[in-house]
Amino acid sequence: MVSARYSELENRIKELKRLLLPSKFDPTGSYKDPLRVTTRALSFRVLAHAEVETYLEDRALEIATTALKSWKDSKFVSVVTFHLLGFGGVETSRPPQTLAAPDAQKAKDWPSKVAIDDRLTRCVSGFYYRVSKENHGIKEQNIVDMLIPLGFDMSLCDPLFMQNMSNFGEARGAVAHTSGMAHIKKAIDPKDEYSTLHGILQGLRPIDGEFDRLLRAALPPTAG
Repeated sequence: MVSARYSELENRIKELKRLLLPSKFDPTGSYKDPLRVTTRALSFRVLAHAEVETYLEDRALEIATTALKSWKDSKFVSVVTFHLLGFGGVETSRPPQTLAAPDAQKAKDWPSKVAIDDRLTRCVSGFYYRVSKENHGIKEQNIVDMLIPLGFDMSLCDPLFMQNMSNFGEARGAVAHTSGMAHIKKAIDPKDEYSTLHGILQGLRPIDGEFDRLLRAALPPTAG
């Protein structure tokens, strides 16, 4: 059983395959118009990468947002909340000597010194910004930055999965950030491109299940 978001990802990859790759793959990798096939295969690589990246970002943000809402609505602290605080990069200093700011210049930042709500909000806001604005890939570093702050079971991201994701990220970057003509001149086997995506989708299945577990964990018991 997979999430609706994962099913959507699968469907989008299938649609990209329908639009960009040959309806039947040639076992030898030879096609009548190799330039056209290669161009479309490279387009498939870049667009499929974007779909996988968006899937990971959307699911991570959904969990973080749910954890923050659970705290604001019910003061429920989940394992997700705990990890967002622990890996949020926000200073966890001791309380100040006074409840009110000693002067106007310090008043703006004073709530974060006396209320855990403000610290958690800042942690989630920082996480949201890093994932939605600063994340630009699906390599190992990108995955670690997205998953560890949620309390994700990183044993599900085995070395082979991480390597496959990093390789795919590098392959996408090679197309997106260098001269397109250099890649188009090399014959690209569209079957290899689709096989790579199929393997990644299979690797994401247990990841999707862990996303679901964390989403449930982020909800108060009565909401589950």
